Amino acid sequence: MPTSTVQVCADHRGGWEVELPDRSAHVSCETLDEARTLAYRHAAQMRPCDLVVRDAYDRVLAHQLIAESTDRT
Repeated sequence: MPTSTVQVCADHRGGWEVELPDRSAHVSCETLDEARTLAYRHAAQMRPCDLVVRDAYDRVLAHQLIAESTDRT
């Protein structure tokens, strides 16, 4: 199964943007915590999904694979 990617990136205004694979526009957030929370929620719904956080210099700060759920209920 292909893996989707959700990215959190610093924007040029000092805020953060969440790039979602199912939307053409990025979602703007004021804080990194807000952006990470939003990104994790979306990644958890699109399992398996890579969650990548990048700083303003495009360096990877965090990379996590949100794996498929093994819960069969």
